[in-house]
Amino acid sequence: NDTLLKLIDRAGGFTERAYSKGAIFTRTEVAKSQKQAFLSSADRLEETIANALVTGSIKLDEFTLTAISKIITKLRKMDPIGRQVVDVNYLRLKADPLLDFEVFDGDKLIIPRRQSSVNIVGEVTNPITLMYDPELSIQGYINRAGGLTAQADSGRTLVITPDGITKVYKSRIFGRGDNILPGSTIVVARTTRPFDAISI
Repeated sequence: NDTLLKLIDRAGGFTERAYSKGAIFTRTEVAKSQKQAFLSSADRLEETIANALVTGSIKLDEFTLTAISKIITKLRKMDPIGRQVVDVNYLRLKADPLLDFEVFDGDKLIIPRRQSSVNIVGEVTNPITLMYDPELSIQGYINRAGGLTAQADSGRTLVITPDGITKVYKSRIFGRGDNILPGSTIVVARTTRPFDAISI
């Protein structure tokens, strides 16, 4: 079978507009594993809630139960694409055999065009897509999205990089040098206070 590098070569290599940092690689087996993980999480959460209601160990109001029920339903309905984080930097692929893994029928590799924006979503006043600014910090992007809502967890912000890696940023390290890449998505998390007593 072909390897990742051979697949790229057979496709004629990267164009000048290719954005290798935003590569999207999907695999059927990975999608199946992800789906099973979602279902298992839903089962565990459902079991935890059922046990809590029977034993009375956790006080759950109607609002919290409704929210948890929606989470369980969403977990069961989610249909993951099977994305696997890969490094398709051409020079690194040639130098490191571990990165240049074997590809199989059904695998898909998408190399997008170079991106020039950053998405800000979640608990911000105005979720928005902004032009990438190398001088702007995470907090700067959030400020341009109107700042945090009352439901935001001010101490926890996620940054999803173009290659699919998720990083957690704490408010204490906001500032210049956050190394936001074009094509990234900043996600301001909602506070988990209503669910703090629940553990799965």
